[in-house]
Parts: sequence; C-alpha cells; structure tokens
Amino acid sequence: MLFIVFMQSIFADTPSLPLSLFVAERLAIMNSPELQRLHANAEALEQQAVADGQLPDPQLMAGAINVPTDSFSFTQDEMTMIEAGLQQSFPPGHSRRYKSAQTKAMAEAERRQMHDQALVLLQDVRTTWLGLYYWTHAKQVIRANRQLLAYLVKATLSQYKVGNANQADVLQAQVELTRLDDQAVQIDQQIALLKAQLGRRIGQEQANRPLTAALPHWPAPPPLSQLAETLQQHPLLSVDAAKIQASEAQVAYAKEQYKPGFMIDAGYGFRQGTMNGSPRSDMVGAQLTIDLPIFTHQRQDKRLQSSTSQLVASQLDQQIHYRDLAEVLHSQYATWELLAQRETLFRQRLIPEAEQNAKATLRAYQSATIDVTPVLKAYGTKLDTELQLLQIQVERTKARAMLLYLQGK
Repeated sequence: MLFIVFMQSIFADTPSLPLSLFVAERLAIMNSPELQRLHANAEALEQQAVADGQLPDPQLMAGAINVPTDSFSFTQDEMTMIEAGLQQSFPPGHSRRYKSAQTKAMAEAERRQMHDQALVLLQDVRTTWLGLYYWTHAKQVIRANRQLLAYLVKATLSQYKVGNANQADVLQAQVELTRLDDQAVQIDQQIALLKAQLGRRIGQEQANRPLTAALPHWPAPPPLSQLAETLQQHPLLSVDAAKIQASEAQVAYAKEQYKPGFMIDAGYGFRQGTMNGSPRSDMVGAQLTIDLPIFTHQRQDKRLQSSTSQLVASQLDQQIHYRDLAEVLHSQYATWELLAQRETLFRQRLIPEAEQNAKATLRAYQSATIDVTPVLKAYGTKLDTELQLLQIQVERTKARAMLLYLQGK
C-alpha cells in the first residue's frame, strides 16, 4: 500500500510533463475501482468458502416436560422433569466439502478475473491514448498545411489584383482554408472526447497533460503459430477454467443431496424428589433423525439437471471465448503485418510523390500556366496522404497493443 501511495505521488507531482503511455497505464492500474472490487469479491468468497465447510451451529434445548396441569407441581408425577440437551444436524454426505470447493473455485475465478480485467484496462487505455495521439498529431498536420494554404490564398489574391487570376480562384482558395479551419474544430472535438475517456481511467488532470512526441516502441510479436499455441493460457480462459471447476463442484454437491442427512439429539432430564422427599433418578436420552430422500423427482433430480446444464454452459463459454480470441489474434496479426507494408509504401512513394506534385503545381500556378484548382487539389491530396500515413502508424500500433493483450501483457 505504501508503495502504491509513493508511486501515485510521483506521477501526480508531474502534471506539466508529457504523458507517456507507460505512465498512463500505471495510473490506470493504481486508480482502478474495478480491480479493487474484484479483489474485495475474491476476499469475500474466500471467507465464505471457510464458512461453507463447517457444520451448522448446534442447538441448545431446554424446558420442562410432563408437568401436570392440575397442580403444575414438579414432584407430583414421576415423569415430570426439567430437560436440557443439544441437537446437531449433519448435511448429506460430503455436501460441506463440495459446497466449500465451489465457493473456493468462485473466489479463484475472481482472482483470475483481476488479471484479465487489468489487461482489458490496459488495452482500453492504450487504445484511448493512441487515439488521442492520432488526433493531436493530426491537428499539427492540419496546422502546417493551413500555413501553406494561407500563403496560397494571399498568392491568389495577389494574382487577382494584377489580373492573372479571377475572383473564383480567390473564393475557392478561401473556401478550402475555411474548410481546413472547420476540420481543426472537429479535431478539437475528438480530442476533448478522448481526454474525457482517458480521464475516466487516470483522472482528468492527468488526461489534460500533453502527450509524448513518439509512439510507444514495442518489440515485434512472436510468430503467429507461437501466439496461437500460447492462447490457451490467456487469463480470460483461465477465468473460464475456474468457473468450470465451480460448476463441477456444484454438480458434485447436487449428487450428494441424494444421500440422507441426519440429526442427533442428546438430552438430560432432571427429576425432583417425591412429595414425601424420597429421590428420583434423572433421565438421559438420545435420538437420531435421518432424512429420507425418496421423492427426488421434483427436488434432487431438478437440482442435478440444473447444475449439469450450468456446467455445460461454463464449458461452452470457454469454447466461445477461445474462438473469439483466436479470431482477434488472426485478424490483428494480419492487420499488423499488412499495415507495415502500407507504411513502407507511403513513406517511400506516396508521401514524396504527393509533395513533389504539390510543389510542381504551385510553381505552375506561380508561372500562370494553370489556375488555382489543380493546386488546391494537389495540396488536398498531400494533406490526405500525410493524415493517412499517421493513421496507418497509429492503427498498426493499436494492432500491436491488441496482440499484447492476447499475449497476456
């Protein structure tokens, strides 16, 4: 606990420093009420498991029996006595053992759920942080291109004043500049939404910090075949395994209900002496009561059918989750590989070609060989290409983040 408080103080004292993804992850883990709730649930179930394995509390019996109603005397009748005793019931078979085992398995499922929830939390923070990174840097790209477009508006206005351009060229350039301003406002809206989402995890003050300039650098994932082999050990499937154990214990508990439970009574009766003062002997007694589970169709049979169906459902949940994880693994691995090819294509060809095309059309416009429309189109293509490259980089990083989740990291 002291370590967590110390780490929180370190991160909280640096609001002006750029927010890295690593710091955002740590803050989210330390401030997660979801993880604390799962921990509390696990603690509660572990304590409940101990209680489930115990015998019911014994019962104390005390009273007067066979008291004559004509005199209410304790010495008139030989059978009148004051009795005290204990009563203890014993559940059927090994019911206590299996009930405790079921609760322990549920507690273990909560413990394992903490691991999976932490991974889900990290994945959510990574996705949100990367989305915020994209829009923040997209705004920078927009700002840089706006400077070029503002220069083009001035150049068009100058050409119009000397008669080398018409009014339509000026208006068209101004419209494109205004559209770029509107795009910047839309980006601000996306940034605000993502900061609110990130603030839900790490606190709004931390979410308002500027981001680090570089994307996180994670090592390349293992081969797809290796990831597919290790997928069986994913924490989500481990949670399902614990739930299956709980369902198996529930089935065993239901089977034990076909066995008879029983109850033992032991008592001691104190008798008063006779009316002339001679003593009477005290009495002891013991009694065994046994359940007779002979009408099982509407109770034990139904409970066993219910618990068996629950076991099947738990097993199917594990199969469903495995298929879901396998689908995500193959799709995200393909995304990670193919986006690498697209990134190379953009860096080596599309970005240089778009820049050369924009510069060439601008020179042609400055020499009055073309109107402003091709220039605006060329710079629009350049802007779109730069934003697409940024999106490819971020989406590839998101795919790698999802592969980290599938690796249990």
